Amino acid sequence: MFNKENIRTFRFALIVCVICSFSLAAVSQGLRARREFNESLDVKKNILKVMDLRDPLPPHTSGKKVLEVYNSKVTEAVIDPEGKIVKGEKPSDIKEGQKLYPLYIYKEDGKPVAYAFPIVGHGLWSTLYGYLSIEPDAITVRGITFYKHGETPGLGAEISSHWFQANFKGKKIWDTKEDKLHPVSVVKGKVKDVVAPDQQQFYVDGISGATMTSKGVTELLDREIRKYEPFFKKIRGT
Repeated sequence: MFNKENIRTFRFALIVCVICSFSLAAVSQGLRARREFNESLDVKKNILKVMDLRDPLPPHTSGKKVLEVYNSKVTEAVIDPEGKIVKGEKPSDIKEGQKLYPLYIYKEDGKPVAYAFPIVGHGLWSTLYGYLSIEPDAITVRGITFYKHGETPGLGAEISSHWFQANFKGKKIWDTKEDKLHPVSVVKGKVKDVVAPDQQQFYVDGISGATMTSKGVTELLDREIRKYEPFFKKIRGT
């Protein structure tokens, strides 16, 4: 049987547990909101980065400034499989399973300077997340960025390095001679050594020792670019 002293101890322990539970729940909820804000801010930073702003943001730019620039320079849109912009829809409105694709349009003086969209696919060890941007001609790559992955440091992880991403700038996704789509591919080795001169505009140098990661990048670019081809086709008038 419980005596009065045991009952008091039990009540005290119960009260402490209840208070701690509510406190942890409150802290967790507060941190969750903060975490979601930071994740959203990081996405916006990467979109601005891949768009190669005319006036780049300096390192350690405040979150407030990032949001200010993003809101003033970037128009969020959603396109359907036919390449039509869905009026009144934003990327955040897209639900899982819907065949709708997010599109980010960078403008200066009201005119498009770049189009960006997310690229996702599998590498060797992980899922690769990034963004690709295309020039207003709907043919030339403006930039690429990979901001999240779990590839091997010094090997596949080089996809997030400056030298690898810089290789994409100026490459083409449309073959004007043959009038067909030609997504950028990553070769094994150096482009100048394995690709004919008239085709080098569609390829970038591979990463030594990271064949599977490079193959994953090629596959995800092919898949994601094809999703947006109906939209770019309208721009090119092809």
